[in-house]
Amino acid sequence: MTESAIEAADPTKVDATFEAVMKACGLRGIEVVRLDGTAPNCLGVELTGSTRIWPVYVDCDEAQLRLPRVWTLPPEEPLAHVSYSGVVCIDDGQGLSLDPSRPADIVAHTVLKAYDLLESSAVDASTGHIEFFNELEGYWLHLPDSLRSRSYFEVDGNSRMVKGFVDSKLGKPKWYFVERDAELPWEVKDNKLAGQRALYVHVDALALPPAQPDRLTAAFIDDVHQRLSPDQLKLWNELLGPSKNSPKRLALLVSVPRQAGGRSLVGITFGALRGVVDKKSPVTPLTMRRLTPNYMRERGGASLDLLGKHVAVLGAGAIGCVVIDTLAAAGVGKLTVVDHDVYSEENIFRHLLQPLYIDISKPKGLQLALERRYPGLNITPVCTTAQKWLTTADLSKYDGIVVAFGAPSIERSFSRSFKGTRFDLPIVFTWLEALDLGGHSVLMWTKGEGCLDCAYRDDEGQSSLASRTSFLEPNQPVTRNLTGCAGAFVPFGPIQARRTGLLATEHILSAMTEVAAGNPGRAASYRFWVGEGRVAAQHGLRTTPWFQSARTTLPEEATRQVFGRACSHCRAPKGAA
Repeated sequence: MTESAIEAADPTKVDATFEAVMKACGLRGIEVVRLDGTAPNCLGVELTGSTRIWPVYVDCDEAQLRLPRVWTLPPEEPLAHVSYSGVVCIDDGQGLSLDPSRPADIVAHTVLKAYDLLESSAVDASTGHIEFFNELEGYWLHLPDSLRSRSYFEVDGNSRMVKGFVDSKLGKPKWYFVERDAELPWEVKDNKLAGQRALYVHVDALALPPAQPDRLTAAFIDDVHQRLSPDQLKLWNELLGPSKNSPKRLALLVSVPRQAGGRSLVGITFGALRGVVDKKSPVTPLTMRRLTPNYMRERGGASLDLLGKHVAVLGAGAIGCVVIDTLAAAGVGKLTVVDHDVYSEENIFRHLLQPLYIDISKPKGLQLALERRYPGLNITPVCTTAQKWLTTADLSKYDGIVVAFGAPSIERSFSRSFKGTRFDLPIVFTWLEALDLGGHSVLMWTKGEGCLDCAYRDDEGQSSLASRTSFLEPNQPVTRNLTGCAGAFVPFGPIQARRTGLLATEHILSAMTEVAAGNPGRAASYRFWVGEGRVAAQHGLRTTPWFQSARTTLPEEATRQVFGRACSHCRAPKGAA
């Protein structure tokens, strides 16, 4: 402790904190004694519980924007939510709201949380360490000399040999593990790392890891070895030998079931000599970071149920790219992207692709960018017009289609074509109005009533060239150009495009969820968002009555107005059952 830190110590602050702890414990009937000899600005107390007496220490000097650090003496045996060094993990901080003007109460709350958790962990230790093994990976991380490592193979319970690679160039070794036949990670390729033998096994149970001051030893390897099945023992023999007489470094990765679900994965590296474990060589724990599609999807909030889904997105412009990116982030595993356009400098601020993709087709650029970003994603780029794609497309392969052209005549022709197919699919048509007026998403099914043409009718139900969902009166010039006719474009911003893309993505995903749930009530629907319209007004654009009334109209009512009566194109479509 430095002189400046000692001078900064505030015993009155710790005294006030102890008074708050005494009061809180008194309300719970918990006997509490203050411990002497603690560091400055640190409170130590002894709490008498039903399982044992707990020494608890808490840092009273931390900024009160989170619960302060709390620890106990390292336990004689591992306890759930208590690290090797005795730090108690009392809260993940999610949803936590604190009042920094009440620091003593925050510390008292922390002490009680630590007490309750320690009591619960002691009960868990006496009944089989179930909760501890749910949290095994967290404990393993803090074992002495534990190394962070990366695993690129699925922890699926199927024991097998894998490839290990170790990078020791930066001092502290770093391990990488991949399937034997998988493409090597860039870190392995760039550093030209040599392969090492590694084995992944799944067992039903594990021995407890060491508690302080003990360290991991070959006894842990012996325990795993005794639990192996005959088939796993064959893999074990493959791991250890045969080899030259020089010592070698091997890796063993072990998964064990979690009662809370899933599997814990831990690893070790150890020495081997002449086909047996070298008991004199150090045993080093490896803590795994799982860089696998399934784990990262589930951990990142993407749906594993969508991994097997296939969606086609027709149009990869400002809206289409948002749809594609969001579908991938949501967990859709396969996307077909159709667009004949090449990415250019004019797209930069309205598109998700970086400038380095200029002069590359948009579908190919999105494939290159997003397959790197979302592990397990498979994008099929189709660099041609959607009309040409449709002539040969096998619609039975798809679970949904999004049409993001922004060209009403083409979209209506696609609507009619889709109504003629024998496959029942959800189709979303999405488009953006000029400037800040708003955006639209129409969902139809290839079977049954309701289609995009339903929106192109007047109040008497007669066919019209203008959509009744339009916010902009027809026959008004809205395009601009900066370089002549060849550079004409409709002015709108990236925020409007992204909002519309998200709207369309939610629309198609909700429809696919209905299919997955087996719900029979599939019907056409209309969703929209309404902008402020101030920029449009400044440009002298005239809006429709619907632009105003849409602000107070629910999507359900708007859907009824558009699809309440089927149009001639979807009343009895070709191929209908």
